[in-house]
Amino acid sequence: MTGVIGWAAAAAAAIVALGVVPVAWRLLVGPSSADRAIATDMLGLLGACLAALTAIIAGHAAFLDIALGIALVGFLAAVAFARLLERASAAPGR
Repeated sequence: MTGVIGWAAAAAAAIVALGVVPVAWRLLVGPSSADRAIATDMLGLLGACLAALTAIIAGHAAFLDIALGIALVGFLAAVAFARLLERASAAPGR
């Protein structure tokens, strides 16, 4: 895509890609499980954003389907991880 929209999408993709670095750091370092859960959810969001921006830049709507799939899987993973944390905190003997 050419013009202003192409340049804006490319700039947005670069900014989103730079946002992956601190989120990945938070995922690896922690310090708590809640931080890792939020980082996992944020990585899913950033992946969906990159897929949507790729759809704009490349001009192929198939990337929007990929973005939707990433968003759905990321949401389900966040819910599952939150449920795991809830069970771990409510476990007897801890």
